Amino acid sequence: MDNQHKTSGVPENPDVFSAALANVIRLDGDKETIIGQAWKAAPNLLVTCGHVVEPFASSSKSLQIKFPASGNRYAVREVRLHPNFARQADQLVTFDAAILLVDLSGPEREASALPITYSKELKNFQPLSAVRYPVHLGQYSSTPSPLAQLGRMLGELRRSDSYHILHDLALAAGDSGSPIFDDTSVVAMHCGDTASLPGLNLPTTSIRLALWVDALKELGVEENLKLAKPRSGKVSASPVLAFCLAAVVAFLIGGGLLAKPLVDSWTVTQPPIMPISISFNKPRTDYYEGEPLIIQFNTTSDCFVHLFEIDGNKVTLIYPEAGSQVLNKAGHQAYVKTIGDRPIGVGKEPSKFLWVVLLNSKDRLLEDRDRKQSDDNIGLLNISTDELMDRIDRIAKEDPQGILHVAMDGPIATKSAPAPEIKSSADSGQQTQTQ
Repeated sequence: MDNQHKTSGVPENPDVFSAALANVIRLDGDKETIIGQAWKAAPNLLVTCGHVVEPFASSSKSLQIKFPASGNRYAVREVRLHPNFARQADQLVTFDAAILLVDLSGPEREASALPITYSKELKNFQPLSAVRYPVHLGQYSSTPSPLAQLGRMLGELRRSDSYHILHDLALAAGDSGSPIFDDTSVVAMHCGDTASLPGLNLPTTSIRLALWVDALKELGVEENLKLAKPRSGKVSASPVLAFCLAAVVAFLIGGGLLAKPLVDSWTVTQPPIMPISISFNKPRTDYYEGEPLIIQFNTTSDCFVHLFEIDGNKVTLIYPEAGSQVLNKAGHQAYVKTIGDRPIGVGKEPSKFLWVVLLNSKDRLLEDRDRKQSDDNIGLLNISTDELMDRIDRIAKEDPQGILHVAMDGPIATKSAPAPEIKSSADSGQQTQTQ
């Protein structure tokens, strides 16, 4: 029977994986510390991150595996790191995967391995979920069911590397190794945050790193869920990747924007390198449907600011008017309230905003011909999202320091519209309803 309440990106019933999910524990005398997550991929074989178990590759006596669903514990017979596991000079761990050989019994021996499909295409912004037991966070220590947490695929870490991908699942220290699902199978494994990697220049933990599940092939992990129509074996390489390829672009709006809706702040602060700060007129989840949105931005250096709304492959320019290039001087404060003469309304689904900042006047993003001459489509451009991202890419190649950009979710309507105000008529004693 179909699940009518199915959430995209989350397996239909995450509870069925409970017996296959484990915590990796380091033993230090009487002290126990959860250092990562592991999951069953084959009989007596678990998968986790290489950096979690690297110190125990030569001796696993201080390692233990605990299955929260049953409370059962197991010793680790052997640790095998990925053959290409390496720590680079910029502190990035490449092919951050390992397998643990464990002699399972009881419910863990009978438990099915997590479903794995190789050569499965991942698309930018597709919903994903991490399913795990975050016992190390305290509040989940007694729940019988694993926690399924929703997020999105953000793109490849680098264009030439389809194995290391970015996501925005709100995972914490101790979650490394967590399996990441699409609707049906494991597609990646969480490897940690990106803020601690100076070589990537990502000043936030809102963008996180994962390893594509296909990297497990070299560890001898076999596919166990075959699709009727196998797809391309590469992560989608659409130009929309530039939305989140922050290894190239360091313009990130705040420490928590990509983790929405977990963060309910309406003022967003940036690292010192940012030339712009952005805020909304209310907390992002405090709007009713159709309520006018006011966006304020302040500039800390001279720059040209563009704000777009992205809807699939349609692009609407919100600020400034198409064909114009307005220099926002340092200290300038601007309010964006309308698209043309139409107020910006808040809907039940968040708008997808794209901010682009040009630092050099010689770089021009839009022309007069890009705007559609139609009163019915105020602000709608003649160019597609892909074409816009191609232009951003072109400018970035010619002038790497001259353009900054980021995608962000807008506010979302969570409240009912207020009832019409009722006023009393002093003259007639009758009540008059005002809209």
